[in-house]
Amino acid sequence: MAKNLKKFANARFVRTIDLGLLRRLLERHANALSGLDLAILDDDSDAARKALLEFFLGPDENHPDGLVTDLHRIAELGDANGLRLLQDQARRRGVGIMAANDGAPDEGREDPKHVALRLFLDERELFDVAADTLSYTTLSSYSEFSGTDEGIDAEVNEVTCSAFKASAESLLEEELRGRYCRVGWYDDDGEINVVMTHGAVLKTTEVIEEGADRVIRLREAAHAVLSYDPASGRLKIGGFAKSGRADIAELFAVTMLKRPGFFAAPDAQNLYTLALVEREGFGFKFDHAFDAGIRRVIITAVQVDRIGTDLRSGKTRTLWSHLVRDSRDNALARMGETTRGINFAGDWRINHIVIGVDIDVGEKRPVRVTIKLKPPSLAVFKRHRFEARIMELLRRNGLVNDREIAQSAAAAE
Repeated sequence: MAKNLKKFANARFVRTIDLGLLRRLLERHANALSGLDLAILDDDSDAARKALLEFFLGPDENHPDGLVTDLHRIAELGDANGLRLLQDQARRRGVGIMAANDGAPDEGREDPKHVALRLFLDERELFDVAADTLSYTTLSSYSEFSGTDEGIDAEVNEVTCSAFKASAESLLEEELRGRYCRVGWYDDDGEINVVMTHGAVLKTTEVIEEGADRVIRLREAAHAVLSYDPASGRLKIGGFAKSGRADIAELFAVTMLKRPGFFAAPDAQNLYTLALVEREGFGFKFDHAFDAGIRRVIITAVQVDRIGTDLRSGKTRTLWSHLVRDSRDNALARMGETTRGINFAGDWRINHIVIGVDIDVGEKRPVRVTIKLKPPSLAVFKRHRFEARIMELLRRNGLVNDREIAQSAAAAE
């Protein structure tokens, strides 16, 4: 998170923001605030707005860390996408999204930042749920774990959720991230989404305050996201140190599924493959005829590795790599045209490919979704839109591994 508040120092924000709302926010941090006399905000005047602009443009040491955190959280939901999430939550709760008479100009009252600020102050639970939703819909880098069976529902109730939270607190403490943990649970069309708001690793930094330097210790807020699909038995984890994601997966399996080791099979992360691409070679092309909404699929980048045996250790390792990019056509075909000696049947392997998928959304230009596919476990793309269609595209083109799902005891009998 950026420390400064320069993104709030623009003429439209300062001209239209309701000063009464903003004063309430600033009063939350009055004891650590400097460089702004809050009394000047009592009157909605040009002088008050000028003072506010100068404060935002002023030195960082005048901006308390708590205020910076609050404003950046508001900014995250202060755009068109954030407004949509806030509206969704407001409709579910029967809460009016707009204030009828808050004294602000109409253009200010309707600005997404203004709405986010008011709901942050007056409807905090609604705001937090929308913020959690933003966390799990915009992450692009996940670790994925495939369970040992399909169709296993999570038991989401007060007892299991409390057990998960308690275990998560212990895990966070072991990871030196403090014990604080706020957990939100959300059902999204059958998929269970969990957002863990927790502390990051403790940081020590030197600051200048009142003309002197001092050392402070702070723990920033961080978010971990888990998404579990009972139908496929697949769990996605993002926003947490990769070294601890397997532990969170096991924690989820024990507390919510009552199945220890559910995500711990040897092939639990052997999810994606480029074997078909290597077999077909530089002529490989995606087939997307099954989806009329996909206009075009291209490979925009490909990295290949020369594999060899280390004479000292006897282990296989990468000797060197070759990367080709082509944003207009097909990087894989371009590699075949411009290089010699690369043979996937021999000592070369594809490390990863980057795919551009153009999806028709009823406008002149399609939406481009970019996917980085790196076997065995990584498919990196923004999953808040089109995730099901992208996964179907990968599956139909032979890039998703079919796993041997464990049979139930009844079926075995």
